[in-house]
Amino acid sequence: MKSANSNLPNSIQPDQNEINEYIKEYLRYSSFANTLECFEAEIKSKQVSNKMLNKQQQQKQIGDEAPRLFQLFKSDNTKTKREINLEKEQKAFNKKYQQILQAGRQIFSVSINLLQLLHSLKETAKNENLSETLENYKIQLGKYHKVIINEGKPEGTELITEQVMHEHKTKLFKNFQDKHVDGMIEVLLSLRVNALQIAPELRKNLVYELIRNDVFNIEATEKFDFVVHLLDINNQSLRHAITSLISVISSTLRGVEYLTYNGNMIIIEKIIKILKEQENGSVTQRFCLAILQKASIKDTVIPTYVHNEMIQWIILLIQKSINTKIHIFCLDFASATLANVIHTPYTLQHLEKQGRFAHQVMEQLLKFMKEQIQVSVLMHVLICLSYLSKENFAKQMEECRFVERISEFVEYYSVINTENEAAEIDKKTVLDLCAHMFHPKDTSLDNSETVELNELKTEDRIREYENEQGELIFECFQDEVS
Repeated sequence: MKSANSNLPNSIQPDQNEINEYIKEYLRYSSFANTLECFEAEIKSKQVSNKMLNKQQQQKQIGDEAPRLFQLFKSDNTKTKREINLEKEQKAFNKKYQQILQAGRQIFSVSINLLQLLHSLKETAKNENLSETLENYKIQLGKYHKVIINEGKPEGTELITEQVMHEHKTKLFKNFQDKHVDGMIEVLLSLRVNALQIAPELRKNLVYELIRNDVFNIEATEKFDFVVHLLDINNQSLRHAITSLISVISSTLRGVEYLTYNGNMIIIEKIIKILKEQENGSVTQRFCLAILQKASIKDTVIPTYVHNEMIQWIILLIQKSINTKIHIFCLDFASATLANVIHTPYTLQHLEKQGRFAHQVMEQLLKFMKEQIQVSVLMHVLICLSYLSKENFAKQMEECRFVERISEFVEYYSVINTENEAAEIDKKTVLDLCAHMFHPKDTSLDNSETVELNELKTEDRIREYENEQGELIFECFQDEVS
């Protein structure tokens, strides 16, 4: 059968020998031995007969009989003007579609925020009709939001309703009073599952909803008795459930403020205690580190970290990881926490007073640079060192040969071989980080003799729990057990 474009010019005729090879390969694969033998014999016979024909006859024959198979091997795939225009229109439509989708998301985000505001007013209004109306609006918004957030797909999720939230809180307290551990675990995990199902854009609102409902009864009592008692129960499944929910709440600054209500650090202290009791890399340890990393963006919690020797603990964890496999999440979040802790004025002043300890920290961090540690951990180590590269630590820098060892590291890291593109990008990022943080400042306009190294800005805290769009990431691990 001929194709619509069978009369191809000879200049773009495919190589028949190549086509023959493909056909023979197919026949071998399909075990058509007899057909293959006949085909090869026919090719030889054809080659002999072709020599007896003149080129003009061959060309005419090929042009008349060109099969559709030739189209598959046709090298000239030039697009028509119409196809080019259609592609341009398609790109334009896609761009408009994304803009409309983004606008829709923003509208729903504003709507949800307004609902939260109305909910807070509802408490003072004492109007049952208002409460019912708000719930109806929330349900409707949730349904429409599914369409926007899933780009037209029917699947989706919505915020937990007021009724569901209240039911969970009531069940949690009842199970606690009845000392029903399995019941408490069920409620806590149910709340977390609901959190995981919420679209990223709505996760902050969910955290605010948990706080507004005072899920741990902290603000109502101005005490931490309930959550502390939960944390004190020696049951691994319960600790997994409670730390996973605390991790959700600590994902925003308001959540951290809720957990440290009136400056009380009892929850932070309990989390540190549980952290140190866990097996390295365990799921509960990961959640504890997630909580501490998130909370470390708030300066007021840092003294608790320092007094509970979190600096020493994290450095020891990284040391252990050199010879023992530890879950990368623990190392990543722990080293990020260390960077945030060292970053604060409180810690830097503490290290200034504890010169010997500052020397030990600096020396160990410099040693990590030459070890085979994860790139993200290496970056956090370099950031820690940048915070210590201050005039106040000049003595320790000299004792540790700080500048020389940084230079040696950059020289060494510049020539390491990378296996793939991702590794090459990581390498470039590390070297760029070094260039930014450890390159002497421009002193051309400075008459002083002090040369300080560049450092990250005060507001540049590491937030491992947010993506590039600033959306919250709620931890979820494959090896979790409920």
